[in-house]
Amino acid sequence: MLRTGNWTLLGSLLLVCAQGLPLGHHGAPLALPAALRSLAMPLEIALLDFLVVAGTRVSAASSAAEPFGDDLEEQHQHTRNHYKDQRSFHRRRLRHHLTRRHLNDRHQLRFSQLEYRQTVPENIPLHTSILTVSASDPWLEDGAAIRYQISDTENFEIDQKGVLYNVRSLDYEQTAGLYQLQVSAEIPGSDGRGRRKAVVPAYIRVTDASEPPAFDTSHYYFSISGFAQPGTSVGQVLARDDDRDLDTYALDGVDPPDLFMIEGETGVLRLGGLPPPSQWVHNFQAAAIDYRGHVTFVPVTVYVIAIPSYARLVGDPEEENRYKPSFPECDAYHDIHVRENMTANTPVVLVIATDKDRGRAGELTYSLINDFNTFAIHSSNQQGQIVATRRLDREQGDKDFLLTVIARDGGVVTLQDSCSFRVLVEDVNDNAPIFDQPRYDQTIATDHRPGTSVMRVVARDRDMGDNARISYTLQGHPMDLSYFSLDSTTGVITLEKKIGDSMANSKTFEIAARAEDRGRPVMWSTVPIRMPVVSSGELAPSIVLLEPVHPTVPENTPENTPVVSICARSNMVGNDNVYFTLLNGDTRDTNADGTFTVSMLPDSKALCREGYGATIFVASRTIDYESVKSYNLLLQVVNDQNARVDRKIKVEVKDENDNAPLLQPFDGAVLENSGPALITTIQAVDKDASPQYRQLTYTFEKRVTDDVRSKFNLKPNGELWTTQPLDREEMRQYRVPIQVTDGKPEHVRMIIYWITVQDLNDVAPQFDKVAGVYEVQLPENREVGKPTGIKLKYEDPDIVNDFTYQIVQGNEEGKFRIDAAAGEVLVNKPLDFDHPVMDRNFTMRVRLSDGANTPAETDITIAVTNVNDLQPVFERANYTFVVTENTECNTTFGRVSAMDPDLSPSSNQNILYYLSPDELRNFTIGSTSGNLSINGCLDREAAKRSTMILYPRANDEGGRGHDADPATVLVTIYDLNDNHPHIQRPEGSYAVIRENLEPSEVDPVIIQLDDLDNPENGCPCTMKLQASLVPASVMEKFTLTPLGRSRYEFRARVKLDREEQKVYELPMTTHDSLGVSGTRYLTIEVGDMNDSPMTDGWSSIKVYNYQGQFSSMVIGSVHVTDLDDHDLGDKTFELDPTTASDVATHFQVDHNSGKIIMLKGTPAGRHVLRVKVHDRARRETAIGEVAVVVVDLTLDAVMQSGSLRISGVTSSHMLQKIQKGRSLYEHLKSEIAKLHDISDEQVDVFSLKDVDGGVDIRYNCHSSPYYTAARLDGLLLQHRRKVQEALGVDIEMVDINLCLYEGTSPCGSLSCQHTMRPNLTAPLVIASDTTTLVGVDIADDYTCDCGALEPLPSVCFDGFCYNGGTCSVVNNTLTCDCLDDSNYGPRCELMTARFEGGFAWFEPPPVCESPSLSMTFETNAGEGVLLYAGPIVTSPWRDYPRDFVYVFLNNWVLEAYLDLGSGTTNVSVRIERNTARSFQFLLSWDKLEVTFEVPDCGINGTEDVPDPCSASVRLPGTPRKQSHLLNIQGPLQIGGLEATANFKWLSASYGWTLTPSSAVRFSGCVLELRHNDFLFDLNSTDYSQKTFQPCDAPRTSRVVLGQHSVIIILASLLCLLLLVLVILCLARRGRKTVSYPDLDRELVKETMGGADTEGFGEKDVTTFDLKFLQVTPDGYLVSDEDGRLPDVALDATQKQIPVSKSSMTAPLAPLAKMPEGLSIGDFIKDNKKKVDLEDQDVDDVRHYEAQGDEMSAASLSSLNSGTSGRSDATFDYRTDWGHRFEKLAQIYGRESEQEDDSEYEFPDIPDMPKNHSLRASLPPAAPSKSPSPSGNTDPTSSSSSSTKDESGSDTSVATAKFANGTTKPVNGTTKSANGAPKPATDAPQLANATPKFAVSSPKLVNGAPKTGEVSPRPLDVAEGRADKVTERPLVRTNKEPVTRKIEYHEPAEVVNGVKSKETWC
Repeated sequence: MLRTGNWTLLGSLLLVCAQGLPLGHHGAPLALPAALRSLAMPLEIALLDFLVVAGTRVSAASSAAEPFGDDLEEQHQHTRNHYKDQRSFHRRRLRHHLTRRHLNDRHQLRFSQLEYRQTVPENIPLHTSILTVSASDPWLEDGAAIRYQISDTENFEIDQKGVLYNVRSLDYEQTAGLYQLQVSAEIPGSDGRGRRKAVVPAYIRVTDASEPPAFDTSHYYFSISGFAQPGTSVGQVLARDDDRDLDTYALDGVDPPDLFMIEGETGVLRLGGLPPPSQWVHNFQAAAIDYRGHVTFVPVTVYVIAIPSYARLVGDPEEENRYKPSFPECDAYHDIHVRENMTANTPVVLVIATDKDRGRAGELTYSLINDFNTFAIHSSNQQGQIVATRRLDREQGDKDFLLTVIARDGGVVTLQDSCSFRVLVEDVNDNAPIFDQPRYDQTIATDHRPGTSVMRVVARDRDMGDNARISYTLQGHPMDLSYFSLDSTTGVITLEKKIGDSMANSKTFEIAARAEDRGRPVMWSTVPIRMPVVSSGELAPSIVLLEPVHPTVPENTPENTPVVSICARSNMVGNDNVYFTLLNGDTRDTNADGTFTVSMLPDSKALCREGYGATIFVASRTIDYESVKSYNLLLQVVNDQNARVDRKIKVEVKDENDNAPLLQPFDGAVLENSGPALITTIQAVDKDASPQYRQLTYTFEKRVTDDVRSKFNLKPNGELWTTQPLDREEMRQYRVPIQVTDGKPEHVRMIIYWITVQDLNDVAPQFDKVAGVYEVQLPENREVGKPTGIKLKYEDPDIVNDFTYQIVQGNEEGKFRIDAAAGEVLVNKPLDFDHPVMDRNFTMRVRLSDGANTPAETDITIAVTNVNDLQPVFERANYTFVVTENTECNTTFGRVSAMDPDLSPSSNQNILYYLSPDELRNFTIGSTSGNLSINGCLDREAAKRSTMILYPRANDEGGRGHDADPATVLVTIYDLNDNHPHIQRPEGSYAVIRENLEPSEVDPVIIQLDDLDNPENGCPCTMKLQASLVPASVMEKFTLTPLGRSRYEFRARVKLDREEQKVYELPMTTHDSLGVSGTRYLTIEVGDMNDSPMTDGWSSIKVYNYQGQFSSMVIGSVHVTDLDDHDLGDKTFELDPTTASDVATHFQVDHNSGKIIMLKGTPAGRHVLRVKVHDRARRETAIGEVAVVVVDLTLDAVMQSGSLRISGVTSSHMLQKIQKGRSLYEHLKSEIAKLHDISDEQVDVFSLKDVDGGVDIRYNCHSSPYYTAARLDGLLLQHRRKVQEALGVDIEMVDINLCLYEGTSPCGSLSCQHTMRPNLTAPLVIASDTTTLVGVDIADDYTCDCGALEPLPSVCFDGFCYNGGTCSVVNNTLTCDCLDDSNYGPRCELMTARFEGGFAWFEPPPVCESPSLSMTFETNAGEGVLLYAGPIVTSPWRDYPRDFVYVFLNNWVLEAYLDLGSGTTNVSVRIERNTARSFQFLLSWDKLEVTFEVPDCGINGTEDVPDPCSASVRLPGTPRKQSHLLNIQGPLQIGGLEATANFKWLSASYGWTLTPSSAVRFSGCVLELRHNDFLFDLNSTDYSQKTFQPCDAPRTSRVVLGQHSVIIILASLLCLLLLVLVILCLARRGRKTVSYPDLDRELVKETMGGADTEGFGEKDVTTFDLKFLQVTPDGYLVSDEDGRLPDVALDATQKQIPVSKSSMTAPLAPLAKMPEGLSIGDFIKDNKKKVDLEDQDVDDVRHYEAQGDEMSAASLSSLNSGTSGRSDATFDYRTDWGHRFEKLAQIYGRESEQEDDSEYEFPDIPDMPKNHSLRASLPPAAPSKSPSPSGNTDPTSSSSSSTKDESGSDTSVATAKFANGTTKPVNGTTKSANGAPKPATDAPQLANATPKFAVSSPKLVNGAPKTGEVSPRPLDVAEGRADKVTERPLVRTNKEPVTRKIEYHEPAEVVNGVKSKETWC
């Protein structure tokens, strides 16, 4: 049998093995594997139970075997207790071990459900149990408490049993019927162990319950006037029903019953009857009723306010402010309670004061004297609602507040009263109890007697009442708790049973004390208690002396004052040491702030007989009786055995008079002449708590005046009285010094009271004749309610007055009334000057009364004046007049007349007559006479029914008044025989006769004649062919046979052939019955038949693709040469396989119509389509070649475009070739280019749009960047006549913008803005025979505003900032970072520019209503043009805008001229003569006047001119004809006028009423220019002169040369010239000269083309030879051996002179005559421009092939010498390769003079030709249909040989044969043994690549023309080619010095889809 010790040892060993715990203090842990430990854990638990049970049984067995005895039983009991302790100990260790090592990922604490749900109705009572949650932990210690918490503590609470209940009413409507909570369960840790916590969601669904309505306030207060009539609105009550089922409102308790009514739907209260005269307050209830029958009542109070006049009439003596307010229930407000923790704006108390006065004097307002930053008061309905402005916390000192409310009335001199009361803050249980120690440690001896106290725990609660009443309980292990009990009230812990001796030094009781308050919700806290058991001899110290026993300390005790002394004994044998500690609690009364501290006595023996002593003294001066009345100190005494004893010491605080009283300020009032009266009762505040210290005494301060002391009395209790009547006239206000004391001398306090004496009305008023207005003139149309101008002013020294006005005499029919508040006479009824007569003059008597004294009276006079309020009337409504057409011209034919009913018939009617703009085309009317005249002549035939109807208008007051209803004027036009007969049928005088038909097979054409004149002047009519105007051959083809009744039969006599002539225009002479005759034309078109052969054709299409956005569209048709016009139905179309594949991917051809469709996404460039056309009828096939040039048009290209309108032409006519093989379109481009001195290629005419009568054209000019529209339109307008003459057309309009023409503006007289909108879906397609233009259709949009401001974008984009500014986003706003801040605006607009006698053009300002123009400038002189915008030429066409604005400086006077279309105005302002400052002018106008301002003009004002810096004039013209819009067609010119016509001419042309003065150009700086809010960017001009931006740009230095300086400069130049000549001579001497007689003056043309290998081929380039220009007058070439002209010259001669075969002499050359249309100067100039336009840095290499690798010009990177940028080598681009082909330059380029790169040494031939020449020409041409103009058989010509290369391809190499027999490749190449060309130089070769070049291309693959043939192809009209095929020579040569390598290129060819760049030189 195991002994107890053995069981213990075994259990310990097993536990150690299972847990891996250390064996002893120094043993290493036995760490078992995890798997074994996991298996051992259940074993541990079972083993523990077994050990305990086994140990118990062993103990029982041993006790049974041995004799029983008390000692043995006690031993067994001790053993059992020991095993219990061991079991508990090991369980705790095992749980800790498992928690740390095995349960980290598991919830230790779990709820019984994953979530909780409950449904309740919303009307459940408060504190209803809703649901119960439950959490558990399998490892939970017995007796451990789980603490529950919830997230929503505002609406719900949960107790510690998990019961959830509501603390506020639930609301279904505000929560949508669902509350979502988080419930948490927590087990607080002990002994430092961590907490365990679990969280679960809870959902409480609330069902809707029927709720009664709720009013928005608890009491309604309204007021009405005593004069209110039934139906008057009183106010409105408003209820809300969360159920949304509010039904109606009702009233209850109204007395009398019908006095008030309520609208059931709105709650509006209305007066039902007259208020009773003696009842001033009415109280009743309003009810809100819902559909479910719920009723809610609210009290309503209505005050009846008697107005002063009514009060006087009824004799009420209280109409004045005689009574001050009072608080009848002031005492009831004392100790008002408000709960702490309430939110801001929580109502505290409603205070009500009363005032016996009526009206305004009885209206009360409230205020607080001191709100403590905590309260506010709101005045409403005679009440004052005090609210809290912040959350109150009682524990933070918000316990009570003493408030003083002031109520003031609304009298003129206000009266007031005050009410003081205390507000108590009601406690809320928001603080848990707090123990005075964070933990308790107390030793307990084994001999401590049961039933005696062990220790005491103390907790404090900062709340009050039940919220602070605490009960105590113990928590812990049941075995430990069995030894102790705790008094729930006192906190005393008592030992319940004896402690065994075996527990000494081995047992420690660990329990916890819990303190709970009794508030709701319950608040609690716990504190751990640790009590180690010690042996009986180890006693704790004991306190043997406490002196004094009941310590007391005054609240003003200074620091270091001893309070209590303590002596303690250690209770240890031989060791008397004790240690004292003062434990601080968590509250002020437990010494939380360290008010007290403890220290050892220096001499304990003097006080303590045994042990040691200590003293507690004051550590800080924080003792305040009003805050803490007593302190509970906890003193702990410890001996050397760490045995402790705690002693609570209570220290009482004694109150002292340490708070002085506090006085509140006060302003009072007393009515004058009244007897002694109480003014106020003064109440000071003393914070001392003891009553004896709050005995206050009030007296006057010693500095009080005798006057105050004699008139006021202050009683000791604070009552302030008057002692006698006061006189306001003697003193209006008294200063009364008040002092108060609580008896302590230093507690005397003083304040000033101000007492105001109120006035009585005792002085009669008088009218002020000086300040008032008593006589006025009043127009009859003054509106009712408006003032007349009469102002009644009075004098009355009284303050208290109640004035009333009354018109007692002369106010007939009550036409006027008086506004008593303003003292003004108002119109009460409409006035009429005309009827009745009495309304014309009024003299009235006015009375003023102040209500108490004799009233004042005076007379007022109002003279009513006539106003134009009736519209004029025509004397007759209808007029009839007769005129004769074409005879009565520019004559007056009648008169209309109107009269003004406002005026007498004998007076001047002042009528303005006018017609509409349409009527003014044919008629005019005298503006004042009404005479009607014909404008020109009338044509009866143009009028409908031979009559015209006019509607003349009339306006009175000279056009500034009313319009009359228009009269009707019928003008009948008599006929004259002024028309000869016309062809009525066939329609349009047009007929068709089919070709190739016999005359008998053709139906005749029936001709019907008619005459526009009257029948007596018209038909019967006759006609005949005019033989004199028709060729005989045509006369023979037709016959005309009369049929009678003005009808004729027209027939063809022969077969007609359309190919011979398509249309016949036959002149016919027609006669009417009276012999009037004329010529009419009959058009006969020959109908087409498919009878002509079809051959190849060529056409071009130019597409302007706007921003590359055009969708797939038809751009034109395929063209072949076919004389037939209407045989499309016989043809089919398909792309020829020779069309390049990349071209075919972007285009489609319609099989039946031949329409060419360009697909979306087609890139810009030149595309050539070859289309096979098949004629089914004639079984013919031809190729139609179409060159499509696509140009991407940018946004700027459209927006910065010029526009014009050409009349009399169509868009298709523009493309037809009419002059010198060029179209009108091409001529227009050329003329525009000449205007701007640019090439034709820089002009894009991208829109031709047919309109009525002509074509609208839009174009741009692109240099860099695009020219502005102002420049384009301005220059074209200047040179319009010149362009018209060159084109032979009429330019009807420049700048197509209807806003500029006020008569046709789509916005009429409003602001107008024009914008262009490109049509992306339907482009304009215009076609001629061989040319098609696809342009952009521009729609003109108009908006009637002045450029409405759009919101700024929030994202930066290119172009937002101008002039290189950088955009950034700052605070969601776009800002620009500019070059500097002084010269640039917000978006980096350049604001400044300097003008030195120059000018600059800008876009004109838009058409705006009421605009303004402003400029800031600095000037260098007193004269100069600042700006001009208006016409720059005399009127070019009818209705051209005449408007202009012109501002200039004239002898330091700023002058402005302005014409808006109705007359010219001039306004001027003189400015200071100062060139060192800036000036600003602002020119603005509206519909009435023009204003010109110069702020700070520097001129002082005078009496006559008070404001010399501003001037204004009225706009000229009558209102009917007055214009106020500035319509400018022309640029805005700044600084000067450029090419503007003379102002005299302009004035005469446009009819300006004033002629502006001319001025010199401006010299100075423009610092800013604005139109309205638009800031001009002065860098946006592209047409300027002597203009520098910005203003501070560097100036050009000026050098003044004297006579000596000129001589020195000329001598220096002469010496320099001589030096240059010497250097040139020396250089020529040093050059190597080689003479070659046979090479004189010959030019070698080096060409490089594509080798005809592997399907590639290219035609020879066409070149020019200018040698034929050097011809002597007798026809010989200069210095030429044979004198023959070159081939090109031979082509140009009119006659070829043969050369004698036997003669070696040079034949006579013809004189150098140029063909017609060819100008040498033009030729050279054009080619110079074209060469300049070429990019000289790019060498044009057509094709490059190396070992079979074919590359186009776009892939020549291999020829680049490895450099990515520019080469460092220097290239002469005229004679050498560019940097991009540095490698080719090394191979084929010129070397230096010293190095030879060929077998033959070429000399350095100078630019000027010598006697020897080298001639190279092309081989003879192959036979061709076209005869060759020359046959070159020169034996020295170069030859071309063709060989096969390694790949079998033909390679053509050009060689030159010289006079000495040497043959050289022209391009420096020779043929290798295998026939492949190789370089003839030693230059480095390309690696693994052999370049092959050919001068001539003997053939083109896939059907292209062979060598010597020229494809009949007209040049592209869009590229400016105008030469015809037949005019081009078959072969041309070009000769050029070898030292100059110039490449001439053919116009762009496409060989198998590879494009080549076009260049002409």
